[in-house]
Amino acid sequence: MLTLENLHPYQQRLVQESKTQPHAGLFVDMGLGKTITALTIISQLEGKTLIIGPKAVVKNVWKQEAGNWTHTEKMKFALIVGSPQERLKALQSDSTVYLINVENVVWLFEQASLPRWKTLVIDESSRFKNPSSKRWKTLKGQLKTFEHRYILTGTPTPKSYLDLWTQVGILDLGQRLGKSMTSYKEKFFEPDTRDRRTGMVWSWKLKPNAKEQIDALIGDICVSLKKEDYLTMPQRQDIVHTIEWEKAAKQAYNTMRKEMVVEVDEETLTAASAGVLTGKLLQMTAGSIYSETKEVIHIHDTKLEYLTDMLEDTPTIVFYNFKHSLKRLQGAIPEAVLLDPDDEKTIALWRSGKVSVLLCHPKSVGIGLNLQCNVGDTAQIVWFDLPWSSEDYLQANARLFRQGQEKPVIIHHLTMQKSIDSQVMDVLEGKIDMQNALMNALKLQ
Repeated sequence: MLTLENLHPYQQRLVQESKTQPHAGLFVDMGLGKTITALTIISQLEGKTLIIGPKAVVKNVWKQEAGNWTHTEKMKFALIVGSPQERLKALQSDSTVYLINVENVVWLFEQASLPRWKTLVIDESSRFKNPSSKRWKTLKGQLKTFEHRYILTGTPTPKSYLDLWTQVGILDLGQRLGKSMTSYKEKFFEPDTRDRRTGMVWSWKLKPNAKEQIDALIGDICVSLKKEDYLTMPQRQDIVHTIEWEKAAKQAYNTMRKEMVVEVDEETLTAASAGVLTGKLLQMTAGSIYSETKEVIHIHDTKLEYLTDMLEDTPTIVFYNFKHSLKRLQGAIPEAVLLDPDDEKTIALWRSGKVSVLLCHPKSVGIGLNLQCNVGDTAQIVWFDLPWSSEDYLQANARLFRQGQEKPVIIHHLTMQKSIDSQVMDVLEGKIDMQNALMNALKLQ
Protein backbone atom coordinates (compact mmCIF):
# COMPACT_ATOMS: atom_id res chain seq x y z
CA MET A 1 0.00 0.00 0.00
CA LEU A 2 1.39 3.40 -1.04
CA THR A 3 1.38 6.50 1.17
CA LEU A 4 1.53 10.26 0.71
CA GLU A 5 5.29 10.06 0.99
CA ASN A 6 5.38 7.95 -2.18
CA LEU A 7 4.10 10.82 -4.30
CA HIS A 8 6.73 12.30 -6.60
CA PRO A 9 7.98 15.78 -5.63
CA TYR A 10 6.16 17.39 -8.58
CA GLN A 11 2.91 15.74 -7.41
CA GLN A 12 3.41 16.99 -3.86
CA ARG A 13 4.03 20.48 -5.24
CA LEU A 14 0.75 20.40 -7.19
CA VAL A 15 -1.12 19.25 -4.10
CA GLN A 16 0.42 22.02 -2.01
CA GLU A 17 -0.38 24.70 -4.60
CA SER A 18 -4.01 23.56 -4.73
CA LYS A 19 -4.45 24.75 -1.15
CA THR A 20 -4.29 28.36 -2.34
CA GLN A 21 -5.80 27.86 -5.81
CA PRO A 22 -9.44 26.67 -5.82
CA HIS A 23 -9.49 26.22 -9.61
CA ALA A 24 -6.65 24.64 -11.60
CA GLY A 25 -5.85 23.02 -14.91
CA LEU A 26 -3.44 20.11 -14.68
CA PHE A 27 -2.10 19.66 -18.21
CA VAL A 28 -0.12 16.60 -17.23
CA ASP A 29 1.38 14.11 -19.67
CA MET A 30 0.18 10.54 -19.65
CA GLY A 31 2.06 8.45 -17.08
CA LEU A 32 2.79 11.27 -14.64
CA GLY A 33 0.08 10.24 -12.19
CA LYS A 34 -2.54 12.96 -12.58
CA THR A 35 -5.26 10.68 -11.17
CA ILE A 36 -3.67 10.15 -7.76
CA THR A 37 -2.62 13.81 -7.72
CA ALA A 38 -6.26 14.85 -8.16
CA LEU A 39 -7.45 12.24 -5.65
CA THR A 40 -4.99 13.60 -3.09
CA ILE A 41 -6.25 17.14 -3.66
CA ILE A 42 -9.85 15.93 -3.27
CA SER A 43 -9.01 14.03 -0.07
CA GLN A 44 -7.93 17.30 1.56
CA LEU A 45 -11.13 19.17 0.67
CA GLU A 46 -14.45 19.14 2.47
CA GLY A 47 -17.68 18.00 0.86
CA LYS A 48 -18.65 15.81 -2.05
CA THR A 49 -16.94 15.64 -5.44
CA LEU A 50 -18.25 15.05 -8.96
CA ILE A 51 -15.82 13.56 -11.49
CA ILE A 52 -16.70 13.59 -15.20
CA GLY A 53 -14.60 11.63 -17.66
CA PRO A 54 -14.49 9.03 -20.44
CA LYS A 55 -16.49 5.91 -19.63
CA ALA A 56 -13.52 3.53 -19.57
CA VAL A 57 -11.70 5.83 -17.16
CA VAL A 58 -14.53 6.41 -14.69
CA LYS A 59 -15.21 2.66 -14.63
CA ASN A 60 -11.67 1.35 -14.43
CA VAL A 61 -9.27 3.98 -13.11
CA TRP A 62 -10.39 6.30 -10.29
CA LYS A 63 -11.73 3.89 -7.68
CA GLN A 64 -9.01 1.36 -8.45
CA GLU A 65 -6.26 3.96 -8.09
CA ALA A 66 -7.72 5.25 -4.82
CA GLY A 67 -7.54 1.72 -3.40
CA ASN A 68 -3.75 1.66 -3.87
CA TRP A 69 -3.05 4.50 -1.42
CA THR A 70 -3.56 4.75 2.32
CA HIS A 71 -4.87 8.33 2.24
CA THR A 72 -7.54 7.63 -0.42
CA GLU A 73 -8.54 3.99 0.12
CA LYS A 74 -11.51 4.87 2.35
CA MET A 75 -13.16 7.16 -0.21
CA LYS A 76 -16.66 6.00 -1.04
CA PHE A 77 -17.36 6.03 -4.78
CA ALA A 78 -20.65 6.05 -6.65
CA LEU A 79 -20.44 4.99 -10.30
CA ILE A 80 -23.21 6.67 -12.27
CA VAL A 81 -23.30 4.41 -15.34
CA GLY A 82 -25.63 1.81 -16.79
CA SER A 83 -29.40 2.07 -17.18
CA PRO A 84 -31.30 5.18 -16.01
CA GLN A 85 -32.46 3.21 -12.96
CA GLU A 86 -28.90 2.17 -12.11
CA ARG A 87 -27.68 5.72 -12.56
CA LEU A 88 -30.38 7.13 -10.29
CA LYS A 89 -29.57 4.59 -7.59
CA ALA A 90 -25.88 5.58 -7.66
CA LEU A 91 -26.80 9.27 -7.72
CA GLN A 92 -28.97 8.88 -4.62
CA SER A 93 -26.31 6.97 -2.65
CA ASP A 94 -24.41 8.51 0.24
CA SER A 95 -20.93 8.73 -1.28
CA THR A 96 -18.00 11.13 -1.23
CA VAL A 97 -17.02 10.86 -4.91
CA TYR A 98 -19.50 10.50 -7.79
CA LEU A 99 -18.22 9.32 -11.18
CA ILE A 100 -20.08 9.82 -14.45
CA ASN A 101 -19.12 9.48 -18.09
CA VAL A 102 -19.13 12.47 -20.44
CA GLU A 103 -22.05 11.19 -22.50
CA ASN A 104 -24.41 11.30 -19.50
CA VAL A 105 -23.66 14.89 -18.40
CA VAL A 106 -26.82 16.30 -19.99
CA TRP A 107 -28.94 13.58 -18.36
CA LEU A 108 -27.28 14.23 -15.00
CA PHE A 109 -28.17 17.89 -14.75
CA GLU A 110 -31.72 17.22 -15.89
CA GLN A 111 -32.40 15.32 -12.66
CA ALA A 112 -34.63 16.99 -10.09
CA SER A 113 -32.47 16.22 -7.07
CA LEU A 114 -28.66 16.21 -7.02
CA PRO A 115 -26.07 15.80 -4.25
CA ARG A 116 -24.57 19.05 -2.96
CA TRP A 117 -21.21 18.81 -4.68
CA LYS A 118 -18.47 21.24 -3.71
CA THR A 119 -15.77 20.07 -6.11
CA LEU A 120 -15.82 19.35 -9.84
CA VAL A 121 -13.12 17.37 -11.64
CA ILE A 122 -13.15 17.00 -15.42
CA ASP A 123 -10.90 14.14 -16.53
CA GLU A 124 -9.76 14.53 -20.15
CA SER A 125 -11.22 18.02 -20.34
CA SER A 126 -10.60 18.23 -24.08
CA ARG A 127 -13.84 16.23 -24.41
CA PHE A 128 -15.54 19.60 -23.71
CA LYS A 129 -13.58 21.57 -26.32
CA ASN A 130 -16.60 22.14 -28.60
CA PRO A 131 -18.50 25.26 -27.40
CA SER A 132 -21.48 24.35 -29.60
CA SER A 133 -22.02 20.95 -27.99
CA LYS A 134 -24.97 20.35 -25.70
CA ARG A 135 -22.69 18.81 -23.07
CA TRP A 136 -20.64 22.04 -22.86
CA LYS A 137 -23.69 24.29 -22.72
CA THR A 138 -25.22 22.12 -19.99
CA LEU A 139 -22.03 22.05 -17.93
CA LYS A 140 -21.47 25.78 -18.35
CA GLY A 141 -24.78 26.53 -16.64
CA GLN A 142 -23.69 24.55 -13.56
CA LEU A 143 -20.11 25.74 -13.07
CA LYS A 144 -20.86 28.42 -10.48
CA THR A 145 -22.37 25.83 -8.13
CA PHE A 146 -18.91 24.30 -7.51
CA GLU A 147 -16.49 25.92 -5.07
CA HIS A 148 -13.51 24.06 -6.55
CA ARG A 149 -13.01 23.18 -10.22
CA TYR A 150 -10.15 21.14 -11.69
CA ILE A 151 -9.50 19.95 -15.23
CA LEU A 152 -7.09 17.17 -16.17
CA THR A 153 -5.68 16.32 -19.58
CA GLY A 154 -2.45 15.40 -21.30
CA THR A 155 -3.70 16.88 -24.60
CA PRO A 156 -5.27 20.29 -23.91
CA THR A 157 -4.90 21.43 -27.54
CA PRO A 158 -5.47 18.29 -29.64
CA LYS A 159 -6.13 20.34 -32.79
CA SER A 160 -5.24 23.95 -32.02
CA TYR A 161 -5.20 26.63 -29.34
CA LEU A 162 -8.87 27.22 -30.14
CA ASP A 163 -9.55 24.13 -28.01
CA LEU A 164 -8.41 25.99 -24.88
CA TRP A 165 -11.30 28.45 -24.62
CA THR A 166 -13.92 26.13 -23.14
CA GLN A 167 -11.44 24.29 -20.93
CA VAL A 168 -10.01 27.40 -19.31
CA GLY A 169 -13.57 28.73 -19.09
CA ILE A 170 -14.46 25.80 -16.82
CA LEU A 171 -11.93 27.21 -14.36
CA ASP A 172 -12.34 30.98 -14.56
CA LEU A 173 -15.77 31.43 -16.22
CA GLY A 174 -14.27 33.39 -19.10
CA GLN A 175 -12.13 35.88 -17.17
CA ARG A 176 -8.84 35.22 -18.95
CA LEU A 177 -9.68 34.22 -22.52
CA GLY A 178 -12.94 36.11 -22.97
CA LYS A 179 -16.62 35.53 -22.43
CA SER A 180 -17.23 34.05 -25.89
CA MET A 181 -15.42 31.98 -28.51
CA THR A 182 -16.00 34.81 -30.97
CA SER A 183 -14.15 37.36 -28.85
CA TYR A 184 -11.36 34.83 -28.21
CA LYS A 185 -10.93 34.28 -31.96
CA GLU A 186 -10.98 37.99 -32.75
CA LYS A 187 -8.30 38.77 -30.18
CA PHE A 188 -5.84 35.94 -30.77
CA PHE A 189 -6.54 34.38 -34.19
CA GLU A 190 -6.76 35.27 -37.85
CA PRO A 191 -8.18 33.37 -40.83
CA ASP A 192 -5.88 30.73 -42.27
CA THR A 193 -7.82 29.17 -45.17
CA ARG A 194 -11.10 30.27 -46.75
CA ASP A 195 -13.61 28.97 -49.26
CA ARG A 196 -12.73 30.80 -52.48
CA ARG A 197 -16.37 31.14 -53.50
CA THR A 198 -18.13 32.05 -50.26
CA GLY A 199 -15.27 33.50 -48.24
CA MET A 200 -16.15 31.21 -45.33
CA VAL A 201 -13.20 30.63 -42.99
CA TRP A 202 -12.22 26.96 -42.95
CA SER A 203 -9.41 27.21 -40.43
CA TRP A 204 -7.80 29.74 -38.09
CA LYS A 205 -4.22 30.37 -37.09
CA LEU A 206 -2.68 32.19 -34.16
CA LYS A 207 -1.71 35.83 -34.64
CA PRO A 208 1.98 36.66 -34.13
CA ASN A 209 2.93 36.30 -30.44
CA ALA A 210 -0.61 35.13 -29.56
CA LYS A 211 0.58 31.79 -28.18
CA GLU A 212 2.88 33.52 -25.72
CA GLN A 213 0.09 35.91 -24.71
CA ILE A 214 -2.36 33.06 -24.07
CA ASP A 215 0.22 31.07 -22.13
CA ALA A 216 0.91 34.09 -19.92
CA LEU A 217 -2.80 34.70 -19.29
CA ILE A 218 -3.51 31.17 -18.09
CA GLY A 219 -0.16 30.51 -16.42
CA ASP A 220 -1.47 31.25 -12.92
CA ILE A 221 -4.19 28.58 -13.04
CA CYS A 222 -2.79 26.00 -15.50
CA VAL A 223 0.38 23.96 -15.12
CA SER A 224 1.94 21.82 -17.84
CA LEU A 225 4.15 18.85 -17.02
CA LYS A 226 5.93 16.80 -19.69
CA LYS A 227 6.92 13.22 -18.97
CA GLU A 228 10.39 13.61 -20.47
CA ASP A 229 11.15 16.16 -17.74
CA TYR A 230 10.20 13.87 -14.85
CA LEU A 231 10.29 10.21 -15.90
CA THR A 232 12.79 7.75 -17.24
CA MET A 233 10.99 6.60 -20.35
CA PRO A 234 11.77 3.53 -22.44
CA GLN A 235 13.67 3.92 -25.69
CA ARG A 236 11.29 4.79 -28.54
CA GLN A 237 11.72 4.65 -32.29
CA ASP A 238 9.14 5.92 -34.79
CA ILE A 239 9.23 4.51 -38.30
CA VAL A 240 7.11 5.51 -41.29
CA HIS A 241 6.87 2.76 -43.90
CA THR A 242 6.05 3.80 -47.47
CA ILE A 243 4.43 0.94 -49.36
CA GLU A 244 4.18 0.76 -53.14
CA TRP A 245 0.78 0.22 -54.73
CA GLU A 246 -0.29 -2.56 -57.01
CA LYS A 247 -1.00 -1.01 -60.40
CA ALA A 248 -4.77 -1.70 -60.47
CA ALA A 249 -5.28 -0.48 -56.89
CA LYS A 250 -3.32 2.73 -57.53
CA GLN A 251 -5.38 3.41 -60.65
CA ALA A 252 -8.63 2.93 -58.71
CA TYR A 253 -7.37 5.24 -55.95
CA ASN A 254 -6.40 8.01 -58.38
CA THR A 255 -9.68 7.73 -60.24
CA MET A 256 -11.62 8.11 -57.01
CA ARG A 257 -9.47 11.07 -55.98
CA LYS A 258 -9.91 12.91 -59.28
CA GLU A 259 -13.45 11.97 -60.27
CA MET A 260 -15.03 11.18 -56.86
CA VAL A 261 -16.36 8.02 -58.53
CA VAL A 262 -14.76 4.74 -59.54
CA GLU A 263 -15.92 1.32 -60.70
CA VAL A 264 -14.43 -1.69 -58.92
CA ASP A 265 -15.59 -5.25 -59.63
CA GLU A 266 -18.67 -3.93 -61.43
CA GLU A 267 -19.57 -1.85 -58.35
CA THR A 268 -19.81 1.92 -58.77
CA LEU A 269 -18.35 3.74 -55.76
CA THR A 270 -19.01 7.44 -55.25
CA ALA A 271 -18.15 10.20 -52.79
CA ALA A 272 -20.71 12.96 -52.31
CA SER A 273 -18.34 15.58 -50.88
CA ALA A 274 -14.69 16.29 -50.20
CA GLY A 275 -15.12 15.14 -46.60
CA VAL A 276 -16.67 11.85 -47.68
CA LEU A 277 -13.99 11.47 -50.32
CA THR A 278 -11.14 11.64 -47.80
CA GLY A 279 -12.82 8.89 -45.80
CA LYS A 280 -13.14 6.77 -48.93
CA LEU A 281 -9.50 7.35 -49.82
CA LEU A 282 -8.35 6.28 -46.35
CA GLN A 283 -10.39 3.10 -46.70
CA MET A 284 -8.76 2.44 -50.06
CA THR A 285 -5.25 2.79 -48.63
CA ALA A 286 -6.25 0.22 -46.00
CA GLY A 287 -7.31 -2.19 -48.73
CA SER A 288 -11.12 -2.23 -48.83
CA ILE A 289 -13.98 0.22 -49.21
CA TYR A 290 -17.68 0.27 -48.34
CA SER A 291 -20.12 0.42 -51.24
CA GLU A 292 -23.28 2.51 -51.24
CA THR A 293 -25.11 -0.52 -49.80
CA LYS A 294 -22.43 -1.01 -47.09
CA GLU A 295 -20.94 -4.05 -48.80
CA VAL A 296 -17.17 -4.37 -48.50
CA ILE A 297 -15.35 -4.09 -51.83
CA HIS A 298 -11.81 -5.46 -51.89
CA ILE A 299 -9.13 -3.17 -53.34
CA HIS A 300 -5.75 -4.68 -52.41
CA ASP A 301 -3.85 -6.69 -49.77
CA THR A 302 -0.54 -4.87 -50.10
CA LYS A 303 -0.61 -3.17 -46.71
CA LEU A 304 -1.93 -6.32 -45.01
CA GLU A 305 0.84 -8.48 -46.46
CA TYR A 306 3.41 -5.89 -45.42
CA LEU A 307 2.10 -6.04 -41.86
CA THR A 308 2.15 -9.85 -41.59
CA ASP A 309 5.80 -9.84 -42.67
CA MET A 310 6.63 -7.52 -39.76
CA LEU A 311 5.24 -9.59 -36.90
CA GLU A 312 7.77 -12.36 -36.27
CA ASP A 313 8.07 -12.94 -32.49
CA THR A 314 7.71 -9.32 -31.33
CA PRO A 315 4.71 -8.46 -29.09
CA THR A 316 2.60 -6.20 -31.30
CA ILE A 317 -0.37 -3.91 -30.84
CA VAL A 318 -2.12 -3.25 -34.15
CA PHE A 319 -4.37 -0.19 -34.30
CA TYR A 320 -7.15 -0.22 -36.90
CA ASN A 321 -10.01 2.16 -37.69
CA PHE A 322 -12.44 0.49 -40.10
CA LYS A 323 -14.52 -2.59 -39.36
CA HIS A 324 -13.49 -4.13 -42.66
CA SER A 325 -9.84 -3.68 -41.61
CA LEU A 326 -10.53 -5.59 -38.41
CA LYS A 327 -12.13 -8.47 -40.32
CA ARG A 328 -9.22 -8.69 -42.73
CA LEU A 329 -6.68 -8.50 -39.91
CA GLN A 330 -8.40 -11.32 -38.06
CA GLY A 331 -8.39 -13.44 -41.21
CA ALA A 332 -4.71 -12.81 -41.94
CA ILE A 333 -3.48 -13.12 -38.33
CA PRO A 334 -5.48 -15.97 -36.74
CA GLU A 335 -3.52 -15.77 -33.49
CA ALA A 336 -4.44 -12.10 -32.99
CA VAL A 337 -6.79 -11.22 -30.11
CA LEU A 338 -9.28 -8.36 -30.26
CA LEU A 339 -9.04 -6.33 -27.06
CA ASP A 340 -12.11 -5.54 -25.02
CA PRO A 341 -10.95 -2.73 -22.67
CA ASP A 342 -13.06 -4.22 -19.87
CA ASP A 343 -11.49 -7.68 -20.27
CA GLU A 344 -8.82 -7.79 -17.58
CA LYS A 345 -7.93 -11.40 -18.44
CA THR A 346 -6.90 -10.54 -22.00
CA ILE A 347 -4.85 -7.59 -20.77
CA ALA A 348 -3.06 -9.85 -18.27
CA LEU A 349 -2.33 -12.42 -20.98
CA TRP A 350 -0.94 -9.69 -23.25
CA ARG A 351 1.29 -8.26 -20.54
CA SER A 352 2.65 -11.72 -19.71
CA GLY A 353 3.49 -12.44 -23.37
CA LYS A 354 0.81 -15.09 -23.91
CA VAL A 355 -0.95 -12.92 -26.50
CA SER A 356 1.46 -12.00 -29.29
CA VAL A 357 -0.78 -9.71 -31.38
CA LEU A 358 -3.40 -7.41 -29.89
CA LEU A 359 -5.94 -5.74 -32.20
CA CYS A 360 -7.23 -2.43 -30.86
CA HIS A 361 -9.39 0.46 -31.98
CA PRO A 362 -7.74 3.68 -30.73
CA LYS A 363 -11.00 5.15 -29.42
CA SER A 364 -11.73 2.08 -27.28
CA VAL A 365 -8.32 1.90 -25.60
CA GLY A 366 -7.09 5.47 -25.84
CA ILE A 367 -7.39 6.44 -22.20
CA GLY A 368 -6.80 4.74 -18.88
CA LEU A 369 -5.43 1.35 -19.92
CA ASN A 370 -1.95 0.09 -19.09
CA LEU A 371 -0.70 -2.18 -21.87
CA GLN A 372 2.96 -2.46 -20.89
CA CYS A 373 4.65 -5.60 -22.18
CA ASN A 374 8.19 -6.40 -21.10
CA VAL A 375 8.43 -9.84 -22.67
CA GLY A 376 11.12 -10.23 -25.34
CA ASP A 377 13.64 -7.68 -26.56
CA THR A 378 11.19 -5.04 -27.82
CA ALA A 379 7.48 -4.31 -28.13
CA GLN A 380 5.86 -2.60 -31.08
CA ILE A 381 2.81 -0.68 -32.20
CA VAL A 382 1.67 -0.84 -35.81
CA TRP A 383 -0.77 1.75 -37.14
CA PHE A 384 -2.57 -0.13 -39.91
CA ASP A 385 -5.25 2.54 -40.38
CA LEU A 386 -4.07 6.05 -39.53
CA PRO A 387 -6.39 8.33 -37.49
CA TRP A 388 -6.92 12.05 -38.17
CA SER A 389 -7.17 12.72 -34.42
CA SER A 390 -3.85 13.63 -32.82
CA GLU A 391 -5.47 13.14 -29.43
CA ASP A 392 -6.51 9.56 -30.23
CA TYR A 393 -3.05 8.92 -31.65
CA LEU A 394 -1.13 10.24 -28.63
CA GLN A 395 -3.39 8.57 -26.10
CA ALA A 396 -3.27 5.21 -27.89
CA ASN A 397 0.53 5.22 -28.13
CA ALA A 398 0.72 6.03 -24.43
CA ARG A 399 -0.96 2.74 -23.52
CA LEU A 400 2.37 1.03 -24.28
CA PHE A 401 4.96 3.80 -24.34
CA ARG A 402 4.70 4.79 -20.69
CA GLN A 403 6.45 4.67 -17.33
CA GLY A 404 7.04 1.04 -16.35
CA GLN A 405 7.64 -0.13 -19.92
CA GLU A 406 11.22 -1.36 -19.68
CA LYS A 407 11.74 -2.77 -23.16
CA PRO A 408 12.21 -0.43 -26.14
CA VAL A 409 9.10 0.49 -28.10
CA ILE A 410 8.95 0.79 -31.89
CA ILE A 411 5.96 2.60 -33.39
CA HIS A 412 5.36 1.73 -37.05
CA HIS A 413 3.12 3.70 -39.40
CA LEU A 414 2.01 1.96 -42.60
CA THR A 415 1.44 4.44 -45.43
CA MET A 416 0.67 3.86 -49.09
CA GLN A 417 2.94 5.74 -51.49
CA LYS A 418 1.67 9.15 -52.70
CA SER A 419 -1.63 8.85 -50.87
CA ILE A 420 -3.70 10.55 -48.21
CA ASP A 421 -1.74 8.53 -45.62
CA SER A 422 1.20 10.93 -45.89
CA GLN A 423 -1.08 13.89 -45.21
CA VAL A 424 -2.46 12.20 -42.09
CA MET A 425 1.10 11.63 -40.89
CA ASP A 426 1.82 15.35 -41.32
CA VAL A 427 -1.19 16.13 -39.10
CA LEU A 428 -0.11 13.62 -36.45
CA GLU A 429 3.42 15.02 -36.44
CA GLY A 430 2.11 18.58 -36.11
CA LYS A 431 3.50 19.70 -39.48
CA ILE A 432 0.13 20.77 -40.92
CA ASP A 433 -3.46 21.30 -39.78
CA MET A 434 -6.28 18.99 -40.81
CA GLN A 435 -7.96 21.39 -43.21
CA ASN A 436 -4.79 21.91 -45.24
CA ALA A 437 -4.09 18.18 -45.12
CA LEU A 438 -7.49 17.44 -46.63
CA MET A 439 -6.92 19.97 -49.40
CA ASN A 440 -3.44 18.65 -50.15
CA ALA A 441 -4.64 15.06 -50.26
CA LEU A 442 -7.11 15.86 -52.98
CA LYS A 443 -4.38 17.55 -55.06
CA LEU A 444 -1.83 14.73 -54.81
CA GLN A 445 -0.57 13.40 -58.12
